This record gives sequence, structure tokens and C-alpha cells, in this order.
Amino acid sequence: MLNLKGLAGGKVVVVGIGNTLRADDGAGSLVAERLRERYPDVVFDAAQAPENYLAPIRRADPDVVVLVDAADFGGSPGEVRAATAEDVEGLMMGTHAAPLSMFMRVLKDETGADVMLLAVQAATTTLGADMTREVTDAVENLVSQLEESLDGRSET
Repeated sequence: MLNLKGLAGGKVVVVGIGNTLRADDGAGSLVAERLRERYPDVVFDAAQAPENYLAPIRRADPDVVVLVDAADFGGSPGEVRAATAEDVEGLMMGTHAAPLSMFMRVLKDETGADVMLLAVQAATTTLGADMTREVTDAVENLVSQLEESLDGRSET
């Protein structure tokens, strides 16, 4: 599993992206939901429209923006990979129509923050299906690791 201990220093903002009605596609939104109560000023559930959260993200004045989204990058279900906008460019990584690489570049331009995507390999995005055990486990692991980053850096 991915280790976030090397996450760049400074104020971390987390943005979950996904559709909870489509099984594993809800991974990013579920991560945000689990973190939001404890970190309401630096965690956003952008659901299927991350571009609508540009202003609140900018107001949070982040040094690092971590996007969490389900993806299909050919990995094992529940596998998590970190990616930059350059890594995402030209690849059909996300399960959404809007190009995530473009949003990542806009975030970097608008905030000056380092922007990274934590892509969770989806097994199914069937409407109405339950999230798979592998992706649920990945969500739990990401929540734990992101809590460590947020506890250590959100007030800097």
C-alpha cells in the first residue's frame, strides 16, 4: 500500500472526488466524508464536480492539495497510486468525463500548491452496487495516512 510519510510539508488540503452511487467510484468522496468532520476547513467532498471547489480550496491557502479519486489504471482492485498532473495527462485514469489533469494544473496555477492525485483502482463502478472490500480497505488506509498528514501539517 502507498506510504504518504513523504508528503511535502506545509498545509495539506484533501479533496475527495467521486460518485457514491457507483460502487468503487465513491472512494474519494468516502475518504473526504470520513475526514471532513475532524478537518472541516481543509477537507472537501467535491463529488463529481471538483471545479466547483476551486474557490474554497484557494481560500484554504494550501501548500499541498491531495485529490483522491477512483481510477482505472490497470492495477489490482484497491491499489493506490500517486500521480502528478503530468502523470495523468493523456491517460484515462479517472472514471469521470472531465480531464482531471486540467483541474490539477488550474489548482497549481491558482494556489501555488503542489498537487497530487491518489488514484484508487476501482473494481466496479456499477450503479447501485456496493463498494468492494478491496476499495473499502484502501479507503480506510488512506484515511489513516491522511489523518497523520493533516494532524502534523494543517496548522502550519
